[in-house]
Amino acid sequence: MTNLNIIYHNVDFSKHVLLPDNNESIISKTQNILEDLPSLNIVRNSKLLNQTIQQANQFAKGKENFIVFGTGGSNLGAKALINILHGRERNNIIFHDNIDPINFQNSISTIDLSTTGLIVISKSGSTPATLSQFASLIEIFDQKKNLKAFFSNVLIITEDKISPLSRIAHANKCTILKHEKNIGGRYSIFSNVGIVPAIIAGLDVRRIHAGALSVIEDKSSRENYKIGQFFRHQNSHYSLTNSVILTYSDALYYFGKWYLQLWAESLGKNKKGITAIHAVGTTDQHSQLQLYLDGPKDKFFTFITTNHSNQGLKLHSSTMKEHGVNYLVNKTMGDLMQAEQQATMDTFKKNNFAYREINLPIIDEFSIGQLMAMSIIETVATCLYFEVDPFDQPAVEQGKKLTKQYLS
Repeated sequence: MTNLNIIYHNVDFSKHVLLPDNNESIISKTQNILEDLPSLNIVRNSKLLNQTIQQANQFAKGKENFIVFGTGGSNLGAKALINILHGRERNNIIFHDNIDPINFQNSISTIDLSTTGLIVISKSGSTPATLSQFASLIEIFDQKKNLKAFFSNVLIITEDKISPLSRIAHANKCTILKHEKNIGGRYSIFSNVGIVPAIIAGLDVRRIHAGALSVIEDKSSRENYKIGQFFRHQNSHYSLTNSVILTYSDALYYFGKWYLQLWAESLGKNKKGITAIHAVGTTDQHSQLQLYLDGPKDKFFTFITTNHSNQGLKLHSSTMKEHGVNYLVNKTMGDLMQAEQQATMDTFKKNNFAYREINLPIIDEFSIGQLMAMSIIETVATCLYFEVDPFDQPAVEQGKKLTKQYLS
């Protein structure tokens, strides 16, 4: 069993964090919300998971490629899960979460759509970006007079209610899976929204749920409340306004993007919040580290690490030795990654920066399930410490209305 190891550095909670008078009330309220939270409780529903596995595998039969249409929470979670495969997916899966017209047209033109499974995801069933992606392919097949074959290759995940997407699905006998009504997009990672593409990619989704459940059922630990307590105190008493997430593995690149949405849409309300920033190790050490170490002291840092030692290709020792690069003699690329990862954290430690390390000994289905469940729990808790609703997103509604107005 893989376990997350979480260590705080240069943070003394007895000195650096003054707990609010209602701390126990906040913790109790958080626990009550989490106890009844559908997005977490779904990992206990093994019957539904088995049914989803069967439906996804049945849909995948005879198809060579898959395209997932969706935006935000309908897309990022599945990408984050599949990302841990490092390009070793069982099936080729392409994600389209944007509507850049030229890029979309060029991408679609390179795929044999007749052997491609299309997964269209929209909770509301009326997301303009997703509808436009879907409609553009309907147009292509309508021109070819082959709509019946096209719709037979479509799987739609949407709420069980009347919407443009559900009407299209029913009218054309598409495969339909129900989007859980009580699970919002950014929290939908453990539902069919995240799990169906993961199954098709070849992930063991039962282990993803098992990892999440191991965190959810650890009720004795208050580890997930620490970050909310720290942020509330440092934000109200000092200048802390940013939370930098540094992921030290390309397998966690899309986890970082998923986390940004989860955090921003949940916490950023009523002029309150901490801005999440995703940085990639070691890449962003060469572009952002100068600012982090020598710029404004308004950031907290989370390093998400794993073991890279002895991993990857071996370096050519004689060439390194001949040209004076002795520190790379008898090393692998993973040895360098491990050294860079540790050196950066030690630099932060020696310069008295507050940070935490979340270490995943192995990045696999179980550990990514743990990491995502922990992220959801600490996001909800932090929202309650900042006295905002974790589940709404009222500020974006005006833009949605104006978009439709401009098209009318």
